[in-house]
Amino acid sequence: MKSYKLVFGVFFAFGAIMSAQEVSTPQLEVGLNYSWLHVNSSNFDYQRTGNGGSGYVEYNLNHILGLVGDFGGYANTRTGINDKALTYLFGPRFNWRHSRLTPYAQFLFGGAFAWSGPTGNSTTQNAFATAAGGGLDYNLNRRISIKPIQVEYVMTQFDSARLGGSTRGFGGHQNDVRYSAGVVFKFGEK
Repeated sequence: MKSYKLVFGVFFAFGAIMSAQEVSTPQLEVGLNYSWLHVNSSNFDYQRTGNGGSGYVEYNLNHILGLVGDFGGYANTRTGINDKALTYLFGPRFNWRHSRLTPYAQFLFGGAFAWSGPTGNSTTQNAFATAAGGGLDYNLNRRISIKPIQVEYVMTQFDSARLGGSTRGFGGHQNDVRYSAGVVFKFGEK
């Protein structure tokens, strides 16, 4: 937990150092990201890494607070493994807007859907999921930003017995890390 506090502290301290200029706030932001998900099960299951993508829509209520809907898909298709997961998360995002950089923190809650096994013989499951983390957007102009980094702790609660036992699937309780990077499109203005 100390490392998460340090990451948030660095983002917000960096923003405080920058000059506080008046910047416009978009009404709606749409992001498309590459996402990497590292699954670390608490039942000592094999660690897995999934590559995929995520996208989000953020409706900004004001200069600081936005509401986010985040949807992602990840796959681990190494030889002998065919695990896939989808996440659907919703919650608040706290932005610290500046002329060039926008650091933020977000806390999302929702669910995840996973399936494991060969096609035609796969098992599926829905589970609770939550994510907490932050990132940084670099504003190219008023309508487009680049997201070089977004790092989050993602917790999912898949039951490994339903996904084929402790040596398959995503395990029983997962403490995951998700890294994302991509592009953000901005619409409207507050």
